[in-house]
Amino acid sequence: MVEKFQEPLVLPNFIYKIWFTRIKDKLDVEIDYDILQILIKTYYTRSTWKWQRAYNNIKKIFNKKGFNDRQSEEYTKMIIRIFDNYGTKYRTDEIEEI
Repeated sequence: MVEKFQEPLVLPNFIYKIWFTRIKDKLDVEIDYDILQILIKTYYTRSTWKWQRAYNNIKKIFNKKGFNDRQSEEYTKMIIRIFDNYGTKYRTDEIEEI
């Protein structure tokens, strides 16, 4: 069996600014740069478990910022749902149900 290694994903800095303003304008949500960086790299990467890895990394960031486990799980799930469904099947009433 041959192993395939992915090269590190390098994105230009203006991509982060575009996504930040797009999310802020359309969803009225401000996301920290470190969380946005994880989300964007996950969005542009081809991988089977990419959103699960992003979930774990973002949850760790929230825990480092002082949130408890329950809060960090809720916020992380909400952010990933918004970002994963952005532009395809996103509706505003999905956020209110969370």
